[in-house]
Amino acid sequence: MTDDDMKNISRIDQPSKNTYGWFVRIRRDGKKISRFFSDGRYSGKEKALISAREFRNRNLSEWQNFARNPDRAMHLGKQSNIGYPGISYCVKSKNRNGEVYQEHVFQVSYSPEKGLHKNKSFYIPKASNKRDFRKNYEDRLKKAIAFRDEQMIKIYGVRYVNFKKRQKSSPGPAGGKE
Repeated sequence: MTDDDMKNISRIDQPSKNTYGWFVRIRRDGKKISRFFSDGRYSGKEKALISAREFRNRNLSEWQNFARNPDRAMHLGKQSNIGYPGISYCVKSKNRNGEVYQEHVFQVSYSPEKGLHKNKSFYIPKASNKRDFRKNYEDRLKKAIAFRDEQMIKIYGVRYVNFKKRQKSSPGPAGGKE
């Protein structure tokens, strides 16, 4: 028996509760699927294990039909200072020709493959008044969000699309913002 034969399956033997069987646990895209396969209900340890594997394989194959990188955990990043995971707002001080000035920037972070982290900056153009700055801010924020969403879809496929749909419909700090 290989490790892949037992992936997402664990054995539960609790004599104190008279519980014997196989437990299948699958977690993908924030959804959890679990089911217990009792030795007694399936007429023995071997038949319970066969049923557990069939259940696991059926659910994993359904998932893999529409998910990109199904074995890679979907990591969104922490909520940032503006409420979007992976996008933060900062003010950078620059020194050009002895003159110090500030640049307003959205920093977008993403990880195209495990162990590789990338960033892209979206500079907010200077403005002569607050109204124009707010317009520039909103425009660059939309571009930063669109870029990050594009990168996340390349990485996670439909899992990320489904996450975004759920995020828009649920109340919370980032829910319904876009």
